[in-house]
Formats: sequence, structure tokens, C-alpha cells
Amino acid sequence: MRIGIDARPLSGQAAGLPRVVSALVRELETTDPDSSYYLYSHREFHLFFENPRWHKRVGSRGLGLPSVVWFWTEGKRAILKDHLDVFWSAVYIPHHALPWDVATVLTVHDLEWRLYPETMSLGTYYAHRLLVWPSVRRANRIVTDSESTARDLQRLLNVPESRIETIHLGVSSEYRPQDHERAAKYVAAKYGVSSHYALAVGTVQPRKNLVTLVQAMKILRDRTGSSFQLLVAGARGWKNTALNETIKRLGLSGDDIRFLGVVPEEDLPVLYSGSWLFVFPSLYEGFGLPLVEAMACGVPVIASNTSSIPEVVGDAALLVPPTQPEAFAEAILRVRNDEDLRRTMIEKGLRRAAGFGWDKAARQLLECMRKVVDGKRSEKSIEPSVSGSDKNGF
Repeated sequence: MRIGIDARPLSGQAAGLPRVVSALVRELETTDPDSSYYLYSHREFHLFFENPRWHKRVGSRGLGLPSVVWFWTEGKRAILKDHLDVFWSAVYIPHHALPWDVATVLTVHDLEWRLYPETMSLGTYYAHRLLVWPSVRRANRIVTDSESTARDLQRLLNVPESRIETIHLGVSSEYRPQDHERAAKYVAAKYGVSSHYALAVGTVQPRKNLVTLVQAMKILRDRTGSSFQLLVAGARGWKNTALNETIKRLGLSGDDIRFLGVVPEEDLPVLYSGSWLFVFPSLYEGFGLPLVEAMACGVPVIASNTSSIPEVVGDAALLVPPTQPEAFAEAILRVRNDEDLRRTMIEKGLRRAAGFGWDKAARQLLECMRKVVDGKRSEKSIEPSVSGSDKNGF
């Protein structure tokens, strides 16, 4: 096959989506020795291997066009020239840039813009509102990271179940248990923090719901004098005024919570392994990659009981309502005070994480692309078949 990949995420900051696309590209390179791959981006990006079957198509220097406009112009010309069989995107597909004889696979990670629009930046919200619906209609096959998101697509966008395939994300081999004391000392020395810390990972933004976690820390400090530091690894995002005001109002300081910003990816397994607890109070997730990474590193997990999170962690984590700081505080106390519970959670987490692999995800994605290509070849023309119309609110 001649496979096109939307490589725009690879030119971005090393957050969730770029890490997902990067991991799948690495696995596809080894999983599929026969196809030719073409990667398209409006900006330069690093391709982490050399293989003559892999080709980069990057926007002209100095053009400076927004990514969607670039796809409709220069990107479209490159796509037409490359005579693709299938195009896969892990963001919205610039559908006008793709000839109708090119099969398309779209990964929809979540529907935050429909369920929690107030947690998004205004520009990101309107981009999703304008572009996701046409992308969903254009795609021959829609991939979701979880059954939870698949249900959201059916319920909110009227996408038939027959057009959706769920492919769980994976976890890299670097995420494995390390010596806890050694890892904690490394983190303390490098980042100037306590060696006794709990960890949260993710972009600092309202959907990650760190306000609840901060309130839980205050409850613990007042009730027990509990002295541990919360480390937050992730980019400073948007709309964090309420979080900052809550920290100030509760009298918490850098000794209580420390924002590390974006950390080198090679440090993440060490950060997980050095923590005594991983906390994930998110309001909504399409998957929750840090959950699997934490479990793979042998760290007990406390998380919200919403959206895809129960599907990902199974019975390996303590799950509590995301807006109840008291429940988070109680769960943290349980893990701290019950060594048998802690040991059981670690063992279950390791077993649970072992079921997620990037190699498995890449094979499933490749098979999905093969199916849509076969469908295009057997039916010369396929019209989009999403039920519903603009009455859905677009």
C-alpha cells in the first residue's frame, strides 16, 4: 500500500498526541515491511529512523500557513502527486485536501469539545466545532482509543457502530519498574524537589481537574499533617486562574505542589518509578495514557471513575468521583496506610498494563487501513454514510 500519515502532531510539543503518533509510527516501520509511507506536515519534524520507504512532505520554509490552509494548498498538491491508497490522521482530516478515491482512517481520541467545551481554549474549541464533523463524515473508518469514546460518537454524533473500531493505545518498554529509592533520589536531585512525592502527569488545564487534587491535599494536611509533595509533569496549558487562586487561597506553597513543566521523555519512567502514588483526577478522558504508564512502572493509581478511565485500569486502581476532594483524600490515606492494599494494587497494575502494547495497536491500525483500501478497490465509489445532519448542532 501507499499510506499517507498526518504528521502535524510530530512537529508539536511532546505531549499526549505527539507521543501517540510517534509511538505508532515507530511500530508501523517495523510491523509493515512492504508499504510505502508518506508523512505530511506544515512544519518540520523529526523522523526517528532512516528507511527509504518513508517519505517526508514538509511545508515550504517561510510559507507560514496555518496547518489546515497548508493542507488545502501545498499539502493537497503533494498528496495528489503521491497517489495514496489510504490516509490516516490522528487529528481532524482536512477533507478537501483528499481525493475521494483515497481511503481515509480517522482517529477520534475524545469528544471534549462536545462534553466539556468550557475546559478548552476558544480557538481550539471552534477549530474542533468546525472541522471534526466534516472529518467524521469523510472518513471511511473511525478509530477510537476506547469503547467509551466509541459510545460517545454513537450517542453525540450519530455515527453507526459499524463504522467505528476501537484500538487501545499502548505503553513503551521503557515504562517498567525501577528501583524506587534510586529513582526518587534522581528526581529530587535533578528537579530540586522532595524525594517523597505523589505524581500527576498531563497538560495543566481545567479538564485535568487539578483543583480537586489540591483541595484533597489541603484536607490531608489539616487532618493528618501529611507531608508529601505533589509533582505535576506537563505543559502549562490554559484557563488555570481557578487552580492558581485555589492554591493561593488554601495556603499551599511550592513545598506542597510543584509544577515541573514539560520534562524530557526519558525522565518520565523515572518520575513514575520514584513516586509513591500516581493520581489522575481528570473530568474526562478518551483513554488516559499516563494511567497505563504508571501501572507499568509499578505505581499504585488513584483516578476518577469517569469516561474511559474504568475501562483502562480495570480493577487495578482506586476510582473515585472526580469532583469530590474528600473521596480523593480518603483514597490517598488508604493507599498510604494499608501496605497489603498497596502491594495488591501494584501487582494488579503490572498485569493490567501488560495487556497494552504499541505493537498490538500498530498491527490493528494497519489491518484497519488494509480493510478500507480493499473496500475502496472493490467499490469504485463510496459515499460517506454517517446518519444525521447539521441538525446535530454543527
